[in-house]
Amino acid sequence: MKFRRSFSLSTYMIASVIVVHALLAPVLYSLIVQVYTQSASESFISHAHNIAGLISEDLTNLHHQTQQQQIINRLDSAIMGGNVTFIEISGKDKTIRPYDTLYISSNRFKEDQKLGQHKDGIYFISVPVELNSSALTDFRLRLGFDESGVIEQIHHLKQRIVIIMLAYFLAMVLIFSLLTKFIHKPLTLLRKNSTIIAKGEVEAPLQVPSYITDIKDLSQDLEKMRQTLLEMANNMQIQATHDELTGMPNRYLYSDRMHQAVSISQRGQQTFAVLLLDLDRFKEINDTLGHGIGDQVLKIISTRMSDGMRDSDTIARVGGDEFSMILINVDKQNAIKIAKKITQLIKPLIEVNDHSLQVSASIGVALYPEHGDNPELLLQHADVAMYHAKHNNKRVACYSPEMDSDNYENLMLVNDLKSSISENHFEAMFQPKLDLATGQACGCELLLRWRHPYLGLIYPDRFIPLAEQENIIGDLTRWSTGQSLSRFLNILQYDPDFQVAINVSPVNLLDSKLLDSLLSILESSQFPASNLMIEVTENIIMKNPERSIEVLNQFSTAGIMVSIDDFGTGYSSLAYLQRFPISELKIDKTFITDLTRESANYPIVKASIAMAHDLGITVVAEGIENGSVHDLLLELGCDRVQGYHYARPMCFEDLESWLEQPVGQQMSH
Repeated sequence: MKFRRSFSLSTYMIASVIVVHALLAPVLYSLIVQVYTQSASESFISHAHNIAGLISEDLTNLHHQTQQQQIINRLDSAIMGGNVTFIEISGKDKTIRPYDTLYISSNRFKEDQKLGQHKDGIYFISVPVELNSSALTDFRLRLGFDESGVIEQIHHLKQRIVIIMLAYFLAMVLIFSLLTKFIHKPLTLLRKNSTIIAKGEVEAPLQVPSYITDIKDLSQDLEKMRQTLLEMANNMQIQATHDELTGMPNRYLYSDRMHQAVSISQRGQQTFAVLLLDLDRFKEINDTLGHGIGDQVLKIISTRMSDGMRDSDTIARVGGDEFSMILINVDKQNAIKIAKKITQLIKPLIEVNDHSLQVSASIGVALYPEHGDNPELLLQHADVAMYHAKHNNKRVACYSPEMDSDNYENLMLVNDLKSSISENHFEAMFQPKLDLATGQACGCELLLRWRHPYLGLIYPDRFIPLAEQENIIGDLTRWSTGQSLSRFLNILQYDPDFQVAINVSPVNLLDSKLLDSLLSILESSQFPASNLMIEVTENIIMKNPERSIEVLNQFSTAGIMVSIDDFGTGYSSLAYLQRFPISELKIDKTFITDLTRESANYPIVKASIAMAHDLGITVVAEGIENGSVHDLLLELGCDRVQGYHYARPMCFEDLESWLEQPVGQQMSH
């Protein structure tokens, strides 16, 4: 594997200076030497030609009487007066030389065109000269100048240029070294701080002082990046430890707080309480109104609960609609008191997108160290207490060991519920309704019984809450309806007005798929929609009247009859009752059982029947167990009756046999 070695900025900059100067130095050196050499050469040659011209002119101006000796003297003077090292006058047949000149043979004299041409140290030139003596004609003045001094100057110049360039080169390297150090220092500091931040220590500032604009801008940009990273890290820390929707601590942070509470309480020998809260039927809101509405409800509820907590306590969202609280240094009595306060904080109506919703909650309480000495056990026991409160219609329950057996049985029943539907462990039972005026059966109510393989017969009040809790109540409704409706086709042939009523739980009512499922069953079984009636309790519809009106209108539009069960327990107002698409109203059995003219319920029953008739609603009295109540209801004008006085719930075969009995026998059964 090949590795590429990395270098620092200063190394790259100094190396760049060396490379650039190494490339430019020879060129620069050559240019300087060439310019200087050319200048010195031209100056020397010009000077030599000027001297030669002056001597030639001087010799030309001599008088004709001039003798040869005078010419020689003039030549001697030329040698003595300058850097002329050789001079002579050369003619065709005669040569005149001074006494001290060098002797240069004719074949050695080579006239130079440039300085140092023949590398003999002498620059030779010749110029014509005219002497007045008639005997001396066609002569040339030949001179030799010493060029060694100029050549030596050029040589020294080359040496000085090399020295100057080396000094310049070293100075530039030194300057760039200092400059790169000036640049590199803040960059090194930035790198050091960046390395610290890369290790997770984002508190160290990245900005460093610098007079260089680019580095200053880079430093500021990196500092902004650090601050952004710090904000992101803080946000990620919050997201990792807090619930995104409510802003409360999540399960992770809650677990850490639980361990801290155990450690602190162990050292200080203190107590603390763990509260586990679950919203009742919150799934109905999500299923009916959508998760957006559900999220808004959770936000409002979390704010209400937080406002009721002490600063020293912890409240966390540990599940979809589950919250848990740690109450530091409280006893059982105070823990239950705070739990009840929280349920009251949740209770007021919640207004969300034109919906008025009322949400309740069940809370389980467990105390340290009485109910557990570790977080896992405390949460487990708080969970047991919470389910105990929910299944026993309590708002708050504190854990006790006796709850474990109930919880175990509930868990077992929940597991068995899921398989008992497919294994047909449920039985459809039917309790007749009679027309009070004619004494003839006008319909029946479909009821379920669970034949548990080990626990025996289990009644609805035991398994229906569990089925609602596990969201399989819809499966039970669809199974029982699908199994039963087709069996009534024979009965409808001789009694076309016979109605079958099914009970719809709160979860079912808010299930948007229930109506589609029932319509599909009606179509496949060929059972008329007008002969099917749904019974919903008054308490259910009054929790959210506007939503209930909307849902019940959908059933009514589809042709399915609507009956209000347990009437009188939900304190319905007449304004709402007349808006519901109600076909039937069933007065709750608590008002009917043991009814007499002197009982306190008598005016209520009488008024309810009269009010329903004024609204065009059929009235059913349920829970009739003796003939005197029958007679009194007949006198009050009640339309239909149901109860053990006429018939208990029975299987379909028994119902068929019961319906075949004469009308009088049915009424007096």
